Amino acid sequence: MGLWKNGNQREKIIKTQPSWRSVNQIKRLRIMMTVVAVVILLSVAAGLFLVWYQLHPVLGLGKDSSSQTYSEPLEPQGESTAPDVLILVNNDSPLPSEFSVDLTELDGIQVDKRLAESLEQMRRAAESNGVTLSLTKGYVSAEQQQEQYQQKVQELVRAGYTQVRAEDAAATIVERGGRSEYQTGLAVDFSLTGSGQNSPEYQWLTANGADYGFVLRYPPKKKSVTQKEEEPQHFRYVGKENAQRMRQLGFCLEEYSAYLSKQLKK
Repeated sequence: MGLWKNGNQREKIIKTQPSWRSVNQIKRLRIMMTVVAVVILLSVAAGLFLVWYQLHPVLGLGKDSSSQTYSEPLEPQGESTAPDVLILVNNDSPLPSEFSVDLTELDGIQVDKRLAESLEQMRRAAESNGVTLSLTKGYVSAEQQQEQYQQKVQELVRAGYTQVRAEDAAATIVERGGRSEYQTGLAVDFSLTGSGQNSPEYQWLTANGADYGFVLRYPPKKKSVTQKEEEPQHFRYVGKENAQRMRQLGFCLEEYSAYLSKQLKK
């Protein structure tokens, strides 16, 4: 009887203890849960870093090639970054009455003297790449600009527009006198041998123009900001440092001017 009882007790003890397989499964489950938790944490961290990195330049925290942070106000550094080189002229921001321009002539086109050397360097560089940059327009006086505007208004009236509608529509194509940056001598038009963005001149200028201080003045998808239709032939001289920053930030001149104003108020 004693032996039977002892054997029964041992049988009960063996039945109540977890098997080594169950213990091993629990360990595996814990390891898997730990791995999953680590993966989730890493994914969340990577997502947060990606969002921060994308917002980085917009928040003014990035660095450009000169190692200056965008959060630092940009100080004028010579003629290429003088404030009037960045002067904003549009339908809402007319030229001040005291504004004057010092002109020179290139291929029969008048331009501001400060851009002449950079323009010639850019043209030589384009020529070495098989692209010829020919000027078609530069400085225009206020009187000439107003005449061009009135011609556009009459053209739209003949097309069936009312006088008021024609004046508003014309202003998105040809600025009124005193509200055109052609009067600064800093805006130039180039001849395009192709169709708009498909022309070799446009493609070369948008890829390389900033290295010489020139930016596309009225880019595509910016009409809500510039209030102007896209003009693939129209480029504006803003100085090399500013042009490269605008390219990095993806800003048109209106956006860049607002950005600088905020920086200077900090």
